[in-house]
Amino acid sequence: MHRRALLAAVVLATGTAHAQAVLGPAEDATVAPVGAARFKFANSWQHFTGSASDSAYEAIGYSQLRYTTLWMELGVMRGISATLIAPEVGNLITTSWYSHQGDTLRLDSVVNRSHNGLGDLEIGAKWAFLRGPGEAERIALPGGVRVRSAVSAYYRFATGTPPTPDDLFGVATGSGRTAITAAWQGDLMIGRAFWITAAAHYQWPSTITRDVMVRGDSVTPLGTVTATQSAGNVWSFEATPRVVLGRYFALGAQYSYLRREASHFTGTRDTTIGGNPVTLDASSLDSLSQGTGQFLSGTFTYSTVAAYLQGKAGFPIEISYQYAGTLSATGVIPRQLATNTVTIRLWARLFGADFTKGMAVPPSAR
Repeated sequence: MHRRALLAAVVLATGTAHAQAVLGPAEDATVAPVGAARFKFANSWQHFTGSASDSAYEAIGYSQLRYTTLWMELGVMRGISATLIAPEVGNLITTSWYSHQGDTLRLDSVVNRSHNGLGDLEIGAKWAFLRGPGEAERIALPGGVRVRSAVSAYYRFATGTPPTPDDLFGVATGSGRTAITAAWQGDLMIGRAFWITAAAHYQWPSTITRDVMVRGDSVTPLGTVTATQSAGNVWSFEATPRVVLGRYFALGAQYSYLRREASHFTGTRDTTIGGNPVTLDASSLDSLSQGTGQFLSGTFTYSTVAAYLQGKAGFPIEISYQYAGTLSATGVIPRQLATNTVTIRLWARLFGADFTKGMAVPPSAR
């Protein structure tokens, strides 16, 4: 109680919030307070182009994707939370097919395909083993350096719809595979207005059996093969610096790196093409399943969480806008990916007293 009263006195004396007063939409090492639920609603729009060609045809695809995702995090114990992630996905892929006519290309057809539905659900847990400042403390940190660190793990269910074999650029709402993801998050708070988060993820997808399309020179479909796919592991790293502008606003940036290792396909099928016997080998898809990408984004956030804890706002909410673009990409990672995301983050107290309105105000000032 004496510690909380002292922290509240600091809040009133400064009149402004510092460091982690505004969290923003990106990942961090904070954990929901015991008995409090943090909800995050994100609507993300992506668009990018892709192309593939062989000696006879060239296909150019324009993809528009929307991800509407709900995160729900519940603080179950001090420093431990449980999380549910539920995405809904919508996409529209426009593919223009061209045939080679000497040195020129002739447009043969334009195909539009779309799909909307539930994505791959995830459940997980997060443990802040180095908890750092709590919910009341983080909104009014004095000068100095502070650290928080957490680890988390998630299990992904294959609840979405995977792509069909004839989808050259992929029209799907899910991967078709379960997966386990392990992650680490670390927050470094420097002074009164700056903090940065580093996060790393490693994902192990499951092995599945599915029909895949074997193509000649990557475009012309030759036929389907029932193959076993040992999906390549995926790992990523991101660094997110932020500057808090008083009690209500923050600016942020993020650099992220993604690496998708090659999958291994096992399966063959004998067939006849043009009167000639041919063996279709799914392993030809191995080299087409890997890639790397680097991305850079900027974020603006408005928050009433600090004001709520100080008794100066009626409801704790954060609203953010983020724009991300591609710095570089190889393999299956889109080269011209642009993403616009609007995120709403809400806090709700279900039980306990670790997150209540005015908790940062000392009793003498109430």
